[in-house]
Amino acid sequence: MLPRHQRPAIVRGLLSELQRKNVEAIALGQGVKPRTLQRFLESVQWNHDEVLRRCRRIVAHEQSDLNAIGVVDETGTAKAGKETVGVKRQYNGNRGKVENAVVNVALSFATTTFQCLIAARTYLPEDWANDRPRRKKRMSPTTSSF
Repeated sequence: MLPRHQRPAIVRGLLSELQRKNVEAIALGQGVKPRTLQRFLESVQWNHDEVLRRCRRIVAHEQSDLNAIGVVDETGTAKAGKETVGVKRQYNGNRGKVENAVVNVALSFATTTFQCLIAARTYLPEDWANDRPRRKKRMSPTTSSF
């Protein structure tokens, strides 16, 4: 387990100007041993939905602005293979072409001085959405519709 005083290193690293934000780059940039940070991330069970819920509460309390807007965007990530949840030959906007990819859809809260991700989901193509055993095997959402 990463010592309590070193845990903020992850957040600082993600918010930093590092070109690559992988475990090794973040650890070295924050003065933490890469293997220590890797072990910590492997051992922690993140509750993605709870993190976003808390984020939304903080944003609502501290960043309220009548001129704020919601920004919806999709992000594609090229993937090889067939095992990653949501992977399929589909349009990847990041690369401007149809390829094997995973597409995530996100909602951000934005003002003129602040932006924060407040919701995100992996887009499930029809064959993933309609294949409950496949979703269960990959620990993807138990309920889904296309």
